Formats: sequence, C-alpha cells, structure tokens
Amino acid sequence: MKEKIKILIKTKSNLMIGSAPPPFEIGGVDQYTATTYEGLPYIPASSLKGTLRRMVHDDKTQDAIKIAKLYETYIENEMNNNWKNSKNNYDAETIRRIEERYNIDAKAEFLFGIEGFNNSPKLIINDLHLKDVPENISECFSIDTKTSIESSGDTILSNPRTYKAARSGLVFEGEILFYKFDLLGENAVNICRNYIIKKLIQFNNGVYRLGNSKSRGYGRIEVTIDDCEVS
Repeated sequence: MKEKIKILIKTKSNLMIGSAPPPFEIGGVDQYTATTYEGLPYIPASSLKGTLRRMVHDDKTQDAIKIAKLYETYIENEMNNNWKNSKNNYDAETIRRIEERYNIDAKAEFLFGIEGFNNSPKLIINDLHLKDVPENISECFSIDTKTSIESSGDTILSNPRTYKAARSGLVFEGEILFYKFDLLGENAVNICRNYIIKKLIQFNNGVYRLGNSKSRGYGRIEVTIDDCEVS
C-alpha cells in the first residue's frame, strides 16, 4: 500500500500561474508567473489542486460514485461513533447545527476536504519545484507580448501586455499525500490512489490545463507518475 504519489509535470507550452511582478519589473512585465524566493518558477499546490478538483467535480463515472460511497460510509461512522454517544451533552440548538453538518450528500470532491470535518481523509498536495535548475535562471522563462482589443466608447484600443511565463520543456516534481485514508476502509487508499492517477493522466490530452491565459495556449502539461503503475 502506497500512501503518496510522486509526480513529474513537464510543461508542453508556456505556463502562467498568476503572480504580481516584483518591483523592479513594474513597467516592463504586466503578468508574471509564480516564483520562489530564489526567483525560480514553480507550480503552487493550490493551482494543481484547483484543476484536479474541477476534474473530479466534472466526473460522473462509476469510479467517482465508488469514492463518494466511501465518504458516505465514513460520515455515517463518524456520526454513529463520535456523535450519538455524546449527544446528550449539548443543548437543542447545538444538536441541530451538528446534525446539519452530518446531513450532507457525499461526493468524490470530498477527496479535497469536507467543510466542518477538519481531520477527514483528504489529499495533501505539495508545491512542485524544478527537477533540474539551470545555471542561468533566465533560461526558465519566456517573455511574450500579447495584444488584446478593448473598446472605450466609440474608440477601439489595442492593449499590448507582456507576460513572463515559465517556458515550455521545464520539468517540475512533487508529491500528493493521502492523509488518514485508512478511515475510509481497508482498500480505500488504493482505490483513491488509482483514481487520482487516472485524473492526473487526463492532463496529457490537453483539455485540462494549469494556470492563467489558457485561451492563449498557455498551461498545457504532461504528467508522469514517477513511482508506480495504475492497477
């Protein structure tokens, strides 16, 4: 049983994950991809998590239903084991609020956390950092100028904007951890792990992308699972 996934993400196009430009860039760059304190591009966990969560939200397959069932059982067990035994210790209003918390429809998106359940089984996604750092940091970036057309009254304006993006061909590495998945059942970690791997591989067809300016062709990635095969 493996309780983490090691992944490699290779940029297949420029990658723009929105961030404010540093002070010395103001006036030169309008949009600047996220960087570490060392000035290196990276993929924040929140960016990968947000897109993965949308992919899971869109999924209506039996795999997603199976995971929702795991969480449904988990919530029922939490209510039966931890709540009903202490119910008499609370006033009527507190009981009403707590029971409302348990009265929720389970879904596969609970993989990313359940509101009101701080210690529920969930994915912990780490930031992804460059696998190989070049001697010259500038080699990590691409400077692009894009022109947008805007209107002001009867006037049509051309508005050029400069983007400093992570260039195509970079490889980032990171991990996704499975926190407390034993609470979902004996084989739950394997079921959920294989499901998330399949979702990650979906990035490779180019439909789902990371970051901003996807309509401009940015954010296409290729995901490789570094430590296992899907069973």
